[in-house]
Amino acid sequence: MMLKETKQLVLIAEKDTITSREMQTATRLIFPGELAKHAVSEGTKAITTYNQREETLQTVDEDEIQVSSSLKAGLQFPVGRLHRILKQKTNYRVGAGAPVYLAAVLEYLAAEILELAGNAAIDDEKLRIVPRHLQLAIRNDEELNKLLTGVCIAEGGVLPDIKSALLPPSASM
Repeated sequence: MMLKETKQLVLIAEKDTITSREMQTATRLIFPGELAKHAVSEGTKAITTYNQREETLQTVDEDEIQVSSSLKAGLQFPVGRLHRILKQKTNYRVGAGAPVYLAAVLEYLAAEILELAGNAAIDDEKLRIVPRHLQLAIRNDEELNKLLTGVCIAEGGVLPDIKSALLPPSASM
């Protein structure tokens, strides 16, 4: 979804390179409300960290220390792998910041979903997150539900909901 939007943005702008700017715009277009603000914030923070560490490593001249892009950006998600995938899936050149931004946004989204799913697991008095907890986390959060409307989670079940017309009439009428 994000890659498709980014490709369209590059095509409209008549550019030949996917940069972090296109990733940022695609994030704003795809993610709803506060989710977009936080995702853009995380992406921008990762780009800033990446650029600062890049400059710091250029000043150090010690036997060419190899540091991964993920480490430079302070991320857990694999920046190098996302760079490779972006190059394979598009006919455009890929700037150094684009995969960093994408990794930061994906990491933020994963952390958000796992936090809510963890809370659902705790509410269910379980120690392990199962697909049901992911389903409850996503469907109970307005913005995540809007983002992942067309997603079907296997073994997720449905939200508990009983229509008021199906309930027996209350005795206090």
